[in-house]
Amino acid sequence: MDQQLINQLRAWADEYNTPAFIAADPVSFPHRFEDKRDIEVSAFLTAWIAYGNRKQILKKAEELHAEMDGRPLAYIMDGCYARHRGDGRSFYRFFKYGDLHDICHRLHGIYAAHADLEQAVTAVGGDPVRALQSLFDGITGIPRTTTSACKRLVMFVRWMVRRDGIVDFGLWRSQDPAKLLIPLDTHVFDMARRLGLTRRSTADIKAAEEITAALATIWPDDPCKGDFALFGYGVNETK
Repeated sequence: MDQQLINQLRAWADEYNTPAFIAADPVSFPHRFEDKRDIEVSAFLTAWIAYGNRKQILKKAEELHAEMDGRPLAYIMDGCYARHRGDGRSFYRFFKYGDLHDICHRLHGIYAAHADLEQAVTAVGGDPVRALQSLFDGITGIPRTTTSACKRLVMFVRWMVRRDGIVDFGLWRSQDPAKLLIPLDTHVFDMARRLGLTRRSTADIKAAEEITAALATIWPDDPCKGDFALFGYGVNETK
């Protein structure tokens, strides 16, 4: 990477890693809460449905949070989701209301056994994304393959782990921000390819690792700050 590109990526990261970024992003939903466990539940369920068009994601996340009535943890622990058991009606995209029941029921079991989701992930051990795959194995929308970039789980982990306290929360102190992967959606993958950060032809885990390694040459302790740089590149390219 030449110095001009490095300087530009740093400038874009600083421009978009700001509080102003939050309002139009799914991360805005967990920012409504102060309790760690409310933030975890809100963030995890929001990330779970973060497929497709951002406008539609925000709309569905708003509906979901209205159902939780501003009390994500209580919604889980009081079993308010129970009415959706086996419900085959469409919830969002390929998710059914029964899938919402199932992921909430799994969360209930986790919070009944652990102080918070971070503790549950730590108990499994190893990479936090793989730990989440294990904890939520069999739930619709949770990738089972080791070749997937696991964008939505990776995004959730980024929200929990990055520590600058601007957009991301930095609540999971047991995890190292230097070891995070870039959340690799189609947009980020396309931007990274145009900038020469990966030569992969598929947005898989190896592409995420290549892009993260490239960004780590700029931000060795916080490679996912580069996520904001790639977002900024996309915004500025379309101007």
